[in-house]
Amino acid sequence: FSNRFSMSKAQPTAQRVVSAGTMEGEDDAGDGASAAAGDGNLDADAPNLLVLMQNIQEKLKVLDYENKFAREQMDGVVSHPGSPFLNQVYFANSHPKPNEQFYYFVSLFAWLMGLNRFKFQRPEQYDDPNTTVTNILEALRRARLPINYPPVKVKQGHGEAVCVILDQLCDGALEHNGLRFADKITYPADTYPEEAPVDEDEVSADIVDTVQTEHDDDDEAYSVGPSDIGSKRDKDFRDQKILEASVDPNAWKVEVENVGPLLKMRIEADNKEWRTHLEMTKELQGNILQKVPTTKEQLTKLSSTIGAAVDSISTREKYINSQYKSLIQEYHEMQERLHDCTKKYDESTAAVSDRTNELGRITEELEIIKAQMDERGESMTDTGPLVKLKESMKKIKKEIKDMDLRIGTTSHTLLHIKLQHIHHRAEDKLDNSRIEADDD
Repeated sequence: FSNRFSMSKAQPTAQRVVSAGTMEGEDDAGDGASAAAGDGNLDADAPNLLVLMQNIQEKLKVLDYENKFAREQMDGVVSHPGSPFLNQVYFANSHPKPNEQFYYFVSLFAWLMGLNRFKFQRPEQYDDPNTTVTNILEALRRARLPINYPPVKVKQGHGEAVCVILDQLCDGALEHNGLRFADKITYPADTYPEEAPVDEDEVSADIVDTVQTEHDDDDEAYSVGPSDIGSKRDKDFRDQKILEASVDPNAWKVEVENVGPLLKMRIEADNKEWRTHLEMTKELQGNILQKVPTTKEQLTKLSSTIGAAVDSISTREKYINSQYKSLIQEYHEMQERLHDCTKKYDESTAAVSDRTNELGRITEELEIIKAQMDERGESMTDTGPLVKLKESMKKIKKEIKDMDLRIGTTSHTLLHIKLQHIHHRAEDKLDNSRIEADDD
């Protein structure tokens, strides 16, 4: 018990050491790095980003990234304080310029993919980040690297996803160069028997005895000289007297409540161990066997109750059927009548629909005939064609008169020409006769 008490006293000291180490890490890495480390400590399985980033930096130095990558490709592109080299928390936390941080990551990713003998074209600084992240995940899939992070985590340019990707690429590049870091040494987990529950009254009494014994041992160890005989007698006399505590009981109870939980050793069981599974299975089997009789009895009672309820419902159903048999028969008859009426109504509705369609067709034909009759009536009462006909007849008569006049004039001209021709022929004959007479 004294050992456990000394362990409980040592725990605050260990906590102070851890907190002091954390404060020193905060002073060295900055507020953002401490926040990243705090976030990593929330999950026991998540890697420590500060340690992982330091490993990445050391591996990159082994790969001579300062000369082959930083000075050649990133000098003047990013605004690192002093040089384009990485610090120990660059990808562990967010950067004031996230675009610059993301471009550094994708450039370093492209360089490391080249060292791993995979082709990956380095994107430009102002390319679409979504397209770039998609290309990165596709390249990792082709390289068969087990990366199970959403694209949003990679798009941030910092955090666990980015650090894990760079760490695996660094390991692959080192292996291709013939280098390999030593595997981590894993120590077997301490297995202590689970501690039985501790009574607080006994704990407080044991603490008092232990503290008193330790103080007495210290007094004996550091006391020298002949005057120790009297003090030893006084000590023996005090040991024979009844102990009276000079501490306030309420304060002591508060202290016991604070210290009591620290004295209990909690050992987390390994769920992967077969002995744990076997013991858990036996415990569950015992619980099941213990609860089977009561459960079976309750189920039997429930089954009998349900059976009685079903019988009662069946009896009630038969009684209701016998009481309302005539009404049910009448209801069926009325339902059949309703069915017949509905059928007749549907037939009548179909006939009315046919008659309505026929009426619409006849109405359309009647409208067409009425339009034709109106058109013919208007044409019969219209005097316009008659007036046009009379005017045409007048024009024809006038043309006939003109034609007769032209014919008469032409006939007169022809007659005059004919008479002249006859007169000329007569004169020619007369002249010929005179010539002949003269000749004679």
